Amino acid sequence: MGGVDGSAEGASTTSYGQAVVYEEPMPRRWMIATTAVLAVWVAYQASVLLPEESVVWFVILGFSALIALVFNAVPISKRIYNRIRVGGGRLTVGRETILVESLTVDSLREARDQPTDAEFVASLASRSREELAELRQSNRAARPPRIVGGGWSVPMGMDQIVVQTAEGESLLIATHHRAALLDALLRARQV
Repeated sequence: MGGVDGSAEGASTTSYGQAVVYEEPMPRRWMIATTAVLAVWVAYQASVLLPEESVVWFVILGFSALIALVFNAVPISKRIYNRIRVGGGRLTVGRETILVESLTVDSLREARDQPTDAEFVASLASRSREELAELRQSNRAARPPRIVGGGWSVPMGMDQIVVQTAEGESLLIATHHRAALLDALLRARQV
């Protein structure tokens, strides 16, 4: 009964997470909205300026492409550095791949209990100055986790989870769907 292909032969050769497939969907609304607005603008300008003022229209087209690139720089970088896939026993974040079996099950379970960014900010706001000073002292001694996939920090609009590898390295993963990613990683780790 049981391998990836449904035969008993594949059951003994299946490693961690071979049957689990997860791909985090990327938000597209912003890119679609900005592209649509700029396309309507360029089409309107074409109806007004073409064919007599074609040079002006090409300048407007070039500036519109530049504006589209500026407005969509963050979503494009999220596609490059923060696209998440779980499959074939591997976790791929951007251009970096990690074996699922190298992640500890305990750290994946603890990641479920980690507060979201909004909860963490709310808990910091409720603390006294002395407690915040004590937290700063303890955090200076700790080494920050490495961001998986690249980048300097967690992009706007994304949540984060911190997991550990079997070697003891802390990894920070930026995600849009925290619960779904943790569920897929736990299923892949326990298969």
